[in-house]
Amino acid sequence: MHELAKTAARVILHRMGGLAILRGLHRRKFRVLMLHSFSDQDETNLEAICTHIVRYFTPVSLSAILDALDGVRSLPDDAITVTVDDGYRNFLLHGHPILRRYRIPTTLYGVGGFHDGQLWLWPDQIEFGLQHSKRSSIGMPLENGKPLDFALRTPAEKAEAIARLTERLKEVSNDRRVAFLAEFSKLCGVEIPSDPPAGREAMSWDELRAVASEGVEIGCHTETHPILSRLTDRTELEREIRGAKEHFEKRLGFAVRHFCYPNGRPIDIGETAIRCVKEAGFASAVCCTWGLNTAGVDPFQIQRIPFASNIKLRYGQELLVGLHMGGSGQLK
Repeated sequence: MHELAKTAARVILHRMGGLAILRGLHRRKFRVLMLHSFSDQDETNLEAICTHIVRYFTPVSLSAILDALDGVRSLPDDAITVTVDDGYRNFLLHGHPILRRYRIPTTLYGVGGFHDGQLWLWPDQIEFGLQHSKRSSIGMPLENGKPLDFALRTPAEKAEAIARLTERLKEVSNDRRVAFLAEFSKLCGVEIPSDPPAGREAMSWDELRAVASEGVEIGCHTETHPILSRLTDRTELEREIRGAKEHFEKRLGFAVRHFCYPNGRPIDIGETAIRCVKEAGFASAVCCTWGLNTAGVDPFQIQRIPFASNIKLRYGQELLVGLHMGGSGQLK
């Protein structure tokens, strides 16, 4: 019965004008899409998403949105912009060409150490190690000394372990996460390479400058991608925010105005981090809290809509009109 009701609701949405009604109700709100990674296999799907966006919404830049929040200009109805986290090179190859062709303004948030080639993103290291591990399980010690065990016998168990361990490491202090990652290779019995695997490489600074010359706004996603609320040292927090901004501007040769909080839930940010972002001289910051934004939104807590280049088009259309905004989880 529940599935029948869901099917009926989607018929109303997609065949009987429900999407248009919801768009009308939210036409004065602006939308900020949140993407991360792109693939050549998803280009056709991304084209369909972009076709829908330019037909029913008005793409604008993040800077134009900030001008509207400052009262410098007004936003059109159904305003929308795209943000891309992390700075993977697959954006350059499979995302940027399509978004540019459809004239959809994009802001890319990079990680300083990632673009320097000094690190690759720690959740990707967790995925790599567990996927390649030949062990039946690994354990992560907890504060009380009792290990948290992760089974690795089947692909499904490995996928669950990747998700659980990644989420667990977001909850511990940054020092403890770093210490765990230093021992992670031994725990899973896998040599973690110094460079990321194919598909997880970072864009170079030259490539960032190149896409910036083509209209992409470059933002900062910290220096090493920690969970900011898990940093216990104010100096370290400053290095991840103010230091990262200075690093980006020195490398790129232009001002970097936009910031993105890693993981971006309220519990992952904290008031101290928000204050540091403001004091560093950023003009905006985006969260991972799901939602549409009104003209009164705090420019340092802009909500976003979770998206992906392989998202099912119908589900994506529903997200764009404000449905499914109740939290976080897997995209459908």
